[in-house]
Amino acid sequence: MISDPSPAAPTAPLSALIEAWLTGDVTTLETGLRIDRQRREFDALSSAARTALVRLFPPYPGDEPDRAVVHLLVCALATPGFAGDALTALAGRRALLEAVITLEPGEAVAEIILRPGERVMLGTTGGRQALSNLLAGNPQPLVDWLERTVLDEDAFASTTSDVPLHDLANLRDLITRLSQATEALPLGSARVMVADEWVAETTVAALGDDVPFADVARTIGETLLEQTAPILLWHAAHELALVAEDDPELRAAVLRRCLVRADCEAGRCPAEAAAPLLAELGTRGAIRTLDALAPDLTSSSWRAINKKFLRRALADHWHDWRDDVQRWAAAGDPNRALAAFDALLRAPAPETGAIAWFVSSADSDIRATCRSRLGLEV
Repeated sequence: MISDPSPAAPTAPLSALIEAWLTGDVTTLETGLRIDRQRREFDALSSAARTALVRLFPPYPGDEPDRAVVHLLVCALATPGFAGDALTALAGRRALLEAVITLEPGEAVAEIILRPGERVMLGTTGGRQALSNLLAGNPQPLVDWLERTVLDEDAFASTTSDVPLHDLANLRDLITRLSQATEALPLGSARVMVADEWVAETTVAALGDDVPFADVARTIGETLLEQTAPILLWHAAHELALVAEDDPELRAAVLRRCLVRADCEAGRCPAEAAAPLLAELGTRGAIRTLDALAPDLTSSSWRAINKKFLRRALADHWHDWRDDVQRWAAAGDPNRALAAFDALLRAPAPETGAIAWFVSSADSDIRATCRSRLGLEV
């Protein structure tokens, strides 16, 4: 049973509480509850490290934070001034720094995605050695290195681009270079983290009051749609969903590019991000699109479409879909048929006998797959 800290319980400094979590003396949820109960007391700390730690431990069940990141934030909490803020910023980008420290100083792939302070750190012998120690869990050499540098206080917290954006052409060029650098990183958390950062930063980039937000979103999304990394295609679908409603050609481009990509990166699936756009086509348009793309859609793609679109579509508009679902049950595409079959199993039965279309299909592959799904003799 999880204990709820009593208001009368003696309070402890935030660092002591987090140290107890690091040693396994309290659970993640207990730590979040304690922080929430003592928030007023911890507010007095008023530092970037304190804010980051509180965000990592919400007062409700959540993912367990990265222990290495939490350790660095505890060190930052005890480090005053510029060095503490720098440690906080670096802790949040630890996954990226691990990925790029092996690159040669000045290598182009790293330059565009690093903060100014990180570029200086990785470009000097002392800085790289200090970073190596930091990643190994010893931040003191980096604190000592920071005391010897003349870096500006914002060097580790500034945005990705140091160059002001003047127009959409500049923005497109920046997104292209950021995308190429991001795709050069290994698949995984570092690539997702850096993509999340610069997509958010460039989406709100100031291009002047005469440039509509829709044009910014379109420029970012169309550039990302040309990339191959799942995380970048996932962001492309989300950016373009903001502007594709009134542009059938753009919407079709997103569906063609993303529905066939059901590979995930840190849980982000391009097909799942794009599938809700099918609802904007109407029933006939969605059916035509799915029929046209069917030869290129894998079972994983159909699962994404089922999850984010098809289940609700069949439940809400069954009579509009009925004839085509019956056709799918008889046609030679087991992946498409199983998607419709699973959608019917997870929605209120729209029609007595609809399941029989699949388990009695003239197509032996469809029939066998659906009967097996129900545990029936094949």
